[in-house]
Amino acid sequence: MGRRKKEYTKQSYESTGISWDTSANIYISMLQSKAWAELTAKQQVLYLYCKAQRYAEKKKPSGDLSFTMNRSKWCDLYGLYTVANNRMFYRDMAALIGRGFIICLECGAITRTKSVYAFSDMWQNYGTDRFVIPPDHMTKYMLNEVKKQKEKGA
Repeated sequence: MGRRKKEYTKQSYESTGISWDTSANIYISMLQSKAWAELTAKQQVLYLYCKAQRYAEKKKPSGDLSFTMNRSKWCDLYGLYTVANNRMFYRDMAALIGRGFIICLECGAITRTKSVYAFSDMWQNYGTDRFVIPPDHMTKYMLNEVKKQKEKGA
């Protein structure tokens, strides 16, 4: 018979101790990866907020690795971007997807609902021939950028 795991006790330097507080752990292998190194500081912070959001959501929208991120969260709740600067959010989220950290399961811009994202381990293949981001894992913003690049090259 297995033992029940003891719940982790937050240290005083990690949290104020409030009961609903969540964590956003990150490992050194990710910090030292080429994909992480190519992110801007703001994009890295956005990733940490995405992890915190995943753990904060009690009801997962589309599986255990999924989470939602909409304007009320990245603008009002977290204060990462302003409404006037919403293009930066979409650009930064596209960078996380483009480096293989996150995938877009449901693009809210298309369905007029909350965007649903999930975490991915594709970042481990970044810079190799095994690294692929399928179009169905991209946001509308990313698909528009791909279309613009193709039109420039044509």
